[in-house]
Amino acid sequence: MLRGYLRDLLAEAVPPGEDRLSFVDVENHHAALLTDWNGEVKSELATLGVDTTIPFRLLHDPAGAATVTGSHPDSEMINAYFAANPDRARELGKTLQYGKLAATARNRLSNSDMERPLTTEAMAWWYTTNMDSSQLFSTTGTVVGAGNTPYKGLDIRV
Repeated sequence: MLRGYLRDLLAEAVPPGEDRLSFVDVENHHAALLTDWNGEVKSELATLGVDTTIPFRLLHDPAGAATVTGSHPDSEMINAYFAANPDRARELGKTLQYGKLAATARNRLSNSDMERPLTTEAMAWWYTTNMDSSQLFSTTGTVVGAGNTPYKGLDIRV
């Protein structure tokens, strides 16, 4: 089941006109999704009157919800936006999953292996073998507005 999910997810990253992809293609697809999502959501939030110059932290859960955690003067409006636009929260989740895939490959493969083209089936097998599936679907925090890009957040408690 996980391998099929990964195969379908990776199929979206296959470059146009190609039948294979590389791990670099996964990184590039992640970067494009991130840029598009951030620009569109930031613009929509600004239209609603949200002060997008103040960074805020979103918590994305596996059920597909995105909520502000911490303080932001417009957190209620941001939460209402994601409640009214569940597709945006799902897009965020997919973008974060691509980020996890890209990071896993980058941490485990050489540069030449990152560039080697594979079928989506072979790549899905690689991820199934080399990645803890719970990592892919774990709750993830991101900081939005810091340098205009969402970043994976760290929860450090002392």
